Amino acid sequence: MCSDKNSRVLHYQGHAVVCRDHETALDALLRAGAPIPFSCKSGICHRCMVRCIDGDVPEAARRKLPEHQQARGCLLACQCRPTGPMLLAPLSAEDSVTRCRLEAMNYSGDNRWQLVFDPFTRLTYRPGQLAKLMSERLDGECTALFISAPEDETLVTVELEDSTRLPEWLRATPREGLEFCLRGPLPVEPAEPVTPLPPEPGLWDELGGDSMVRAVLTTFYTKVYADPELRPFFERVTIDRIIGKQFAFLKESIQDQPVFLGEQPRNSHNWMVITDVLFDHRQNLMLQAMREHGIPDDLIARWSRYEEQFRPDIVKYKPWLKRVGDLLVDTEQYETCLLEEATVCDYCGDEIAANTMVRYHKRIGRLGCEACTASAAADGAP
Repeated sequence: MCSDKNSRVLHYQGHAVVCRDHETALDALLRAGAPIPFSCKSGICHRCMVRCIDGDVPEAARRKLPEHQQARGCLLACQCRPTGPMLLAPLSAEDSVTRCRLEAMNYSGDNRWQLVFDPFTRLTYRPGQLAKLMSERLDGECTALFISAPEDETLVTVELEDSTRLPEWLRATPREGLEFCLRGPLPVEPAEPVTPLPPEPGLWDELGGDSMVRAVLTTFYTKVYADPELRPFFERVTIDRIIGKQFAFLKESIQDQPVFLGEQPRNSHNWMVITDVLFDHRQNLMLQAMREHGIPDDLIARWSRYEEQFRPDIVKYKPWLKRVGDLLVDTEQYETCLLEEATVCDYCGDEIAANTMVRYHKRIGRLGCEACTASAAADGAP
């Protein structure tokens, strides 16, 4: 399938598309309407990881991955600029797990078993998150809760969610030294949105009022839009627009003035795969901006509380469904519609005539003409 080394045609789940000079593999697959998950587009969240069955994997597309995933041909589509044809496939269960070695298994009473283990590759987690444990054959799955603190311990400790039903592979003896697989940490979506802090109107004036808050936000978002890890989340959003939205959000939160018309953080960030590490990075940039404008440390702490409070609504390891009243809406899908009026293609700028059926991504809303969304043959591929 990938015999023509002079082309850059990508084959993925029944789609075939030529990757253009300025595109990553992710860009090309999205243009073609392929059902590939994605979020940050900067190689941080690993949401767009796929496996290369045939073809050459560029070094930049795999260098952020653990060795065992590189060995299986895994790559990040958002970091992949193909040099030739590639046959890509979604990850299998084996590709998305961490291998571990059991060091101890302790009974803590009340039908509670705790496992202490050493992961073969570094795990980023926090207490209270969940994981799926399974045998080396990827069967006998059970759910466990992280209870250790990663900053305090080298080994990881979890507690089985249902210790009354030990899978067969955990009944083996001796248990010490047993190797198994872990999938996670899994996102724990809050049952309810964060309850906002009460307003503190005096803080706004102490910060310096509208002009100072807007100046800090301008400095902050200038850093964000220059940051390779955060900038992709603001694709197709102008810096002036996001500054205005965040200014209104903070003014309403701190001063209790009804000036914010946007969605609350849980919904507006529902599609963003943002880890604690990335959220911390964002907070650090805000800290830098505040200090550059001479905001005293005590005021920085009080301001930061209004942003830090929404961490549970923002940090996640896979997208959440958007909540609209009592409905849950999946924004990570494609839909088709019949154009009532002519428009232009968001990819190439060519006209799309009225009464044309078009396919678009529900969240990003980009429309493509037939030439851009059709198979690779429309791009001149063999």
